[in-house]
Amino acid sequence: MQSVLIVEDHLETRSWLASIAREAFPNPTVGEVSTLGQAYAWLKEHSASLALIDLSLPDGCGTELLQYMQRHCPETYLVVTTIFDDDRHLFSALKAGASGYLLKDQPRQTMVEGLVGIMSGKPPLSPAVARRILRHFQQTPPAETENPLSEREEEVLLLLAKGLGRGISLACWTYR
Repeated sequence: MQSVLIVEDHLETRSWLASIAREAFPNPTVGEVSTLGQAYAWLKEHSASLALIDLSLPDGCGTELLQYMQRHCPETYLVVTTIFDDDRHLFSALKAGASGYLLKDQPRQTMVEGLVGIMSGKPPLSPAVARRILRHFQQTPPAETENPLSEREEEVLLLLAKGLGRGISLACWTYR
């Protein structure tokens, strides 16, 4: 990862994430912004190989930026870094284009390993998030839903389980 954009409104957390990115990758250029507006302005002048995006920002939700970058910066690997571990935030972020979802309450080394894993094709998912995804798809579907997953959704889930998350579009997932 040559360049990393960090979108995080808390200065201490932003600095912590920047240090993690520098530990995970050799000599990355790191851009740090604290709002959606600043992120859009930064992207007009720079490109990023990796974006670490918080969901709760002072001027909006990080999912807006995920959707924008999915369309306008498809070469950027998008990872959510957040404290939210509920289904609503998780599946909204994945649907918006996130290729990873890391919880900021993890130990530093776990965060570093999650980012390093990107280079070998492992999706950066916090263990609790991976369990939540599996639990979501293992639940018995409501009676009115005859086929809860499309064939493509089953294929994507299988590839994710095998650790092949890089380059797979999660936009085909539907959250029910």
